[in-house]
Amino acid sequence: MTKQEAEEYVYASYLKAAPYQNYAAKDAEKRHPELTRGYLRSLSKTPCVVVTGSKGKGSVTNMIAKILEPYFHVGLMTSPHILDFCERFKVDGVQISDEQFVKVMQEIKSSFDEIQEGLSRDVCISPMGIQAAVGLKFFQKARTEFNVFECGKGAQYDDVNNIPHQYAVINSIFLEHTRELGSTLEEIASDKAHVINGEQKCVYAGPQADSVMQVIESRATEYGVPLKCYGRDFSARNIRYTESGMVFDVVTNMHEYPDLRVPLLGEHQARNCALAVALCEDVVEKPGESFLQGNDEDGMLRKTTLQESLAALHWPGRMEILSQNPFMLLDACINRTSAEEVLKTLRALDIKDITCIIGIPDDKDFLGVTQCMQPIAKHIILTRSQNPHYVFTIKQKDILEDQGIKAEWMDSLKSALELAKRYDDKIIILGTTSVVGEVALYIRKMKH
Repeated sequence: MTKQEAEEYVYASYLKAAPYQNYAAKDAEKRHPELTRGYLRSLSKTPCVVVTGSKGKGSVTNMIAKILEPYFHVGLMTSPHILDFCERFKVDGVQISDEQFVKVMQEIKSSFDEIQEGLSRDVCISPMGIQAAVGLKFFQKARTEFNVFECGKGAQYDDVNNIPHQYAVINSIFLEHTRELGSTLEEIASDKAHVINGEQKCVYAGPQADSVMQVIESRATEYGVPLKCYGRDFSARNIRYTESGMVFDVVTNMHEYPDLRVPLLGEHQARNCALAVALCEDVVEKPGESFLQGNDEDGMLRKTTLQESLAALHWPGRMEILSQNPFMLLDACINRTSAEEVLKTLRALDIKDITCIIGIPDDKDFLGVTQCMQPIAKHIILTRSQNPHYVFTIKQKDILEDQGIKAEWMDSLKSALELAKRYDDKIIILGTTSVVGEVALYIRKMKH
């Protein structure tokens, strides 16, 4: 088996069933996490946390892993990737090698082949289920002591939620993936709140709308799981912007951590960090164990170690400053809510009169993102990625013009970037992860 064949196997069952499925159907009608439940649970013997939410799941999972690495041997699974599928699986910050990925896939393939046998043509094994098994097997071989898993878009019908998890994180929830998860905020919250199943020592919730918090609180109460909430049990305070990232304090019920720095932009990254710190305090709180010896600071987490861990964060495509001359900023942004965070950050840094490149598929919120950025954009350039699984068409330009928004269409990211550079403005690039990946490749080629 080659690496390409191993990667293709992750999607093989889904691609086989897709032509017979109703694209518009809810996840409840076409996803079957019960198929992988037994196998995934058999692979999981290590304490872990599962992270869900509408935005910031990846940032929080990365922060948790980075904070815990000085105390534990940590496995991390995230998705999607930017350039290489193997980016999704890391142990202590080092991604799985191509050879390890192939070996793990060869070891688990027979189990999934057995599950596949007898399935009707419209039923499939979720790619997330196979991905979760790869992560669990890899971490098992590496003898990790704590694992961190990022859910896909939901939780109730997401195979990642099959993994026994002693902790759960629910970051901020807003309207997204309405076709799959539900048409109302409460329906989406109900789906993601299924990350709480009674096995948890605690669940941690980021800032939420009142109606969302009611759903989460109800689920936690029903299953008897303690709930810690942003603004009540932990928070980020004294948040400051710098050109190299955010500076802020994190305050929890147990301690205060002043002047934390993350090389990521946006107030939401400070809130993400508070969420990660609140969880990590509880995970690390094991009195008498060796990693706490020598901690003469009152906090459960060593302050200097925490500061060093956060300063070393690298999370491509998340409010990432690509260059200063010309100024280029890249964010994996596909909806209005995320774009509002970008706009807030740019205004805090007094950045205006920008050229904005937007690469968002037709079925995502390209209109909302464009409307949000229009007040500070001198030029708007629409473009597409070369990923065949996404649909980008020039009709986006017509839709924007009907709303009174002037935009240009370029049929490739390379041509969009070349046009943007001719305008000699600060360049802001917003788009789906396939666009983010192509930007990273473009920048890499330019440097070499």
